[in-house]
Amino acid sequence: MDFLILLLGGAVLGLAGVFVRLADTTASLGPFASAFWRMAVAAPFLLAWAAVEWSRRPAPQPATPPASAPPQWFSTRSTPPALLAHWPTWGLALFAAAMFALDLVFFHLAVTWTAVGNATLESNFAPVLITLAFWIITRNAPRPIFLGGLAAALGGAALMIGPNFGHSRALLGDASGLVSAVFYAAYQVGIQQARQRLSTAPLMAAVTVLAAVVLWPLALAEGRLWPTAAVGWVWVLGLALLVQIGGQVVIAYAVRRINPALSSVGLLVQPAMAVVYAWILLGEALTAPQLLGAGMVLTGIYLARKGM
Repeated sequence: MDFLILLLGGAVLGLAGVFVRLADTTASLGPFASAFWRMAVAAPFLLAWAAVEWSRRPAPQPATPPASAPPQWFSTRSTPPALLAHWPTWGLALFAAAMFALDLVFFHLAVTWTAVGNATLESNFAPVLITLAFWIITRNAPRPIFLGGLAAALGGAALMIGPNFGHSRALLGDASGLVSAVFYAAYQVGIQQARQRLSTAPLMAAVTVLAAVVLWPLALAEGRLWPTAAVGWVWVLGLALLVQIGGQVVIAYAVRRINPALSSVGLLVQPAMAVVYAWILLGEALTAPQLLGAGMVLTGIYLARKGM
């Protein structure tokens, strides 16, 4: 049952690129604006969730935990290990929010400029980049299976991007998709470290609010902050409620209850479904080489997760 819940969450997340594209084409809502509204509309719901969790926290006991202990919605574990252990909690939350905001900026640009399937698959290169970064920083080589996954992912990306050579806008979109993976990888590191100090509700609320603050000036400067048609708000609500809250919360619920190896397979449903949604809803059919490339990318990401 938990695996089915995970698949449902991944399938919902796969709609993100479609909603961004529809907001742009049907309501002239800019990619930065859709990223901002995605955070701004979701923020009140997540803040309410955090407030409810805070109100339900157990009453403090005089002996356990001691008076100096953090509030009950904070983890009792000490500082996170590894890279960002010396950072204060507010710094971790701000870092995660900034990285997530930049991930959204480049992912939404990619969706606007290139195929939705391309953009989503490229943004899911994050596990590959995280493993590469830890390899460089710690000097600990990953398992050999990771190298096979890296080769498959890069080869598949080349097949998917190939038809866009000669089309500068689409090629720039593919580059933006790959850049978004860099920021998403940084976000995952930051959120993993912060999660050791904060529980899910306050952390998600803080990151969402801070990301909205980061995105606000970019959305203003873009000049397409408000939808030109009422249907634009439908896509905004889809991004905020289905993708940002529904998909993320469902996945967070399921992942902690099932085997990590199984979850790494299940999470591949997001980019796979994005390709299907783009084909059905946007008419973005992939060529045979691109379909082969998409399969190679999915295989590569799976092998990279196993090699982490």
